[in-house]
Amino acid sequence: LVFSTVPPVITSAWYSFVGLSVVASMLLAPVVRFSYWCLHDLTLLEYHLKQHSQSLSRVNPAPVPCPKGPDRAVNAGQVWELFSTFEDCIRERSMYYIATNILKPLTKTQRLSYAELAGPNHVQWFVSHFWGTPFRHFVLSIRRHGESIAAEGKWRKMSYWICSLSNNQWRVAEEVGESWEQSSFYLALNCGDCEGTAMVLDDQALPLTRAWCLFEVLQTKSIQSRQPSFQGLWLCTSTGVLHKGKAGVDVAMRIAERLSSLKLENATASVQKDKDMIDNLVSKMPGGFDAMNAFVRSNIAEALLNMQ
Repeated sequence: LVFSTVPPVITSAWYSFVGLSVVASMLLAPVVRFSYWCLHDLTLLEYHLKQHSQSLSRVNPAPVPCPKGPDRAVNAGQVWELFSTFEDCIRERSMYYIATNILKPLTKTQRLSYAELAGPNHVQWFVSHFWGTPFRHFVLSIRRHGESIAAEGKWRKMSYWICSLSNNQWRVAEEVGESWEQSSFYLALNCGDCEGTAMVLDDQALPLTRAWCLFEVLQTKSIQSRQPSFQGLWLCTSTGVLHKGKAGVDVAMRIAERLSSLKLENATASVQKDKDMIDNLVSKMPGGFDAMNAFVRSNIAEALLNMQ
């Protein structure tokens, strides 16, 4: 007896076998990874570092250094992959943990920035943020920003200059430079191609309590006054971008309440000479700190209007 087509009973059995195989592989994958981790006497963090390092090598097998500034951005997909890989180690930890325990071990051999190791991009948006913010909140805020401006499904391709990822953590003094005009922050923001500043905010608006974030806001205000295509300061949260009316209303209101009493002249820095330099720059601009405070409050006012 010859069948011109596969008998239904065989077809059904075949699909069942394939389906069970897929389910089994999904269930066994974590077990295999766990077994590898245990057999090789690695901590969970060490295991992820090894796996991620191999992944980076496949994507960018021959990383090379590039000049500090606008050509050392990372795309949102690279940031998301970094978070996804180490999520069970990161939990609610901040960028301080990421830089010390993940970025430096990953870049130790090459002594490059993470951007150079992963494959650098040219900057589209500059990110201003506070290192003490939970990394989970930070990454979600970047994703929400990308989703708000990129074409459908293209948010992963948006590129961001993020100091911890774009600066070489082995050569921080060189990245900052001997003057503010030589700093990587200034070069990235003032390259002419940067589309705007995405500030990652929490309920307490903590970035605006840090002097270097104040420097970034100062540069943002200056660029916006002379470069019509520059989109200015966008306030980003893990629930959405305030300027797009996407963030939760309760989040926007808490930020507005905080900014109503926040004075940028009280911003602090780890190094006193950095604060002195930035305060001096603000004082020399027209209107000084009063103008800077008004600039930030006008941005939150505009964002609240978009929330309506």
